[in-house]
Amino acid sequence: MTNPLRIALATLAATLSPLAFAHASLVESFPAKGQTLAGPPAEIHLTFNEHVEPRFCRIKLVSAAGKNFDADRPTADKTKPNAIVAAVPVLKPGTYSARWTAVGADGHKTHGDFSFTIAK
Repeated sequence: MTNPLRIALATLAATLSPLAFAHASLVESFPAKGQTLAGPPAEIHLTFNEHVEPRFCRIKLVSAAGKNFDADRPTADKTKPNAIVAAVPVLKPGTYSARWTAVGADGHKTHGDFSFTIAK
């Protein structure tokens, strides 16, 4: 005979395990990955699959030549609940890598990057 407590614990673990391993993942950005813009963006917008804590998030831009450009500290994007926005310095034409770090509501840090180009 199977122990009812064992079944209950296994069911609970199976139910909670996706939540335990969920971390903030980037689902959308502006500029978009691989996008070519006619002019420099004034802001970077990042949308995640869950709420992130803006005060612990960072965005850095790196030119193709390796020069770093720090974005302003991100703030909550008032138009999207799981998004942040940060002003960026005026960028010259070229390709840039946007490198981001985010901390989700669960306290776990995630990071990633994507590239975009400003047309000449």
